[in-house]
Amino acid sequence: MAAAGFAELVTRQDSDKMATASGRRSAGGVRPLHPPASRPATFRAPGIARRARLLAAARELLGTHELDALSLADVATRARIPKGSSYHYYSDIMDLYAHLLAVIQEEMLEDLRRPLRRSAIGSWEDVIAALIRRGVRYYEEQPAARQLILSAKAPPELKLRDRHSDIRIGKVFEQHIDACFVLPKHAGREAIFFRAVEIADLMFALSILEHGRITEEMTEEAVRGMAGYLRTHIPGRLPERDAPAPA
Repeated sequence: MAAAGFAELVTRQDSDKMATASGRRSAGGVRPLHPPASRPATFRAPGIARRARLLAAARELLGTHELDALSLADVATRARIPKGSSYHYYSDIMDLYAHLLAVIQEEMLEDLRRPLRRSAIGSWEDVIAALIRRGVRYYEEQPAARQLILSAKAPPELKLRDRHSDIRIGKVFEQHIDACFVLPKHAGREAIFFRAVEIADLMFALSILEHGRITEEMTEEAVRGMAGYLRTHIPGRLPERDAPAPA
């Protein structure tokens, strides 16, 4: 499948599932995951500041509480925002979690995009190992990320959202490798790297489930699993690209 077609398929499938899940919640009297389309007051300066305070409070609370133990009222109390006012910004705790997850995903992408130390890269597998370890460090520093992405308690709606981010993360892995080595052309390369990222995520999630953290052993399993899958599509040795000249 072509890369563009793969991304469209994932987006379409996830959108259908999200719509179905949202419909179930609405039928049961629970607010849908997505906020109403028009909330002009929340995009004025005071509204933006309050949304940021609620997100920061949720991130802080997720460092000490399980995500299914928190309510929007708990977050509003920590943010020192009246409970009633908090509903002007987020329809419920799941809506807030979805927005916080989006912030975390952008942080992770920015962190992964940072240049690698070229002198430490001898093979494309070294690129995989370096980026996976960078991701583990982020998870170690951000308990909210561990809960929203890797926890077994993370609801399906959030996991579906994270799949979209994994497409982008796979692209970052691909770009880092291609910056150091000449990758062979492959029509389905985006799908291949997406699946490889999912393998690493599975190792992380299993480690969280079994040990409450990402252990060194499971970090190595993530490297082996991701590199092993990619080796079925990428030659073990790739031609090196010339390092860019110093600025």
